[in-house]
Amino acid sequence: MEHIILVNPVAGRKKGEKYGIRIQILLKKNNIISSIHVSKGPEHLIELAKEFSSLTKCRFYSVGGDGTLNEIMQGIIGTDSEIVVTACGTGNDFVKSISKYKSMRKIITNSINAHSTDIDIMKLNNNNYCINILSAGFDAMVGKNVDKFRWLPAVSGTVKYNLSILYTLFENKNFKFKVRLNDKVIKQNFTLVAISNGKFYGGGICPSPEAKINDGLLDICMIESTSIITKLVLLPKYKSSKHMNLKQVKMETTKKITIVSNKEFPVNVDGEVFYTKKLRCEIIPNCIKIVNT
Repeated sequence: MEHIILVNPVAGRKKGEKYGIRIQILLKKNNIISSIHVSKGPEHLIELAKEFSSLTKCRFYSVGGDGTLNEIMQGIIGTDSEIVVTACGTGNDFVKSISKYKSMRKIITNSINAHSTDIDIMKLNNNNYCINILSAGFDAMVGKNVDKFRWLPAVSGTVKYNLSILYTLFENKNFKFKVRLNDKVIKQNFTLVAISNGKFYGGGICPSPEAKINDGLLDICMIESTSIITKLVLLPKYKSSKHMNLKQVKMETTKKITIVSNKEFPVNVDGEVFYTKKLRCEIIPNCIKIVNT
């Protein structure tokens, strides 16, 4: 098995390459020879993971956040290769679903003798994929607006997300969706719809506490249209997972979901945002291998 470190150079306040070298040193101390490859731009890590996996089974070390992990994941679909997820990005949310450690050193050290397990991923429009959480509406706008705060020095990813939440709150947008799932159609205005495979996003928010990465199901959290005052009341409950029984919230599990709107709406896929009028999403069970640490 080849050990390959794939690096997002702008991860961790542009310290991705330094993190990659540290990982290589840790592996070498455990008699594991590895190589480092640095992304040259969007989707380059997809190409690298696909190329290496076509030659042999690989253990990839994802050096970056959930967006970096998403690219590597796309490159290994249909292969026996596996991923070790490190905590080197802005949010570092997916790793919370598979590891009890926050330290990169502990994650790498515990991965040495660890085996991989099969996990689910989500397939969406145009053969795109999501490994963690996909959301439409308010929280996708938060994901987009966090770019406004990435320049702030010496500020953690969680603080940047919180600043983006406040900024988005005062925009106070709601979204008219037609949601189809489990042979039901729901037409109304929503604040957000969050579709979960993993548990956490946005720096630690947990929209569906029962979500599991290997149960073959999507966990859906839908929050009805709300005023800015209600949003301010709901937000702390949403962030602390005390929202499930509120009257404005609907919780569902399903294998497929479709969201349609007359206007383009923002969709957040593992930290990357795009706009669409129609979102289709389905679970793909046991699709890739992740090393639990």
